[in-house]
Amino acid sequence: MNLDQDKLLELVRRNLSPAQIERSRVYWTRSVLPAGEVFKAGPQTFAMPFEGTIVFVDLSPGANWAHPCLYLLVDIRTHAVQTVEASFPPGRGRIGESPLEILRFGKKPPQSPLKDQEQEEV
Repeated sequence: MNLDQDKLLELVRRNLSPAQIERSRVYWTRSVLPAGEVFKAGPQTFAMPFEGTIVFVDLSPGANWAHPCLYLLVDIRTHAVQTVEASFPPGRGRIGESPLEILRFGKKPPQSPLKDQEQEEV
């Protein structure tokens, strides 16, 4: 099953409450991590439970860290979603590189033509 931005937005809307969506900025890392790969979020460490991609949800944009945020781990084959509660944004490195903002306070953010061309199916 292909996982494009539209499908990902559908999964985000199914896994977040309307209140969470309205107050958050949501980013998609676009890279695919193999099952078992470890990633860091501040002092926290998580392992990808399946081959998947990561959606980062900043629940309090504009606030200093640490504050509540979420990681939606999305299985690229089944589209199953595992939600992880955290307090820090992604660390530098693989998942911290070039995330694509897919929702801003409940709406699709304006995208530059370059970013539109970069959107790939996973």
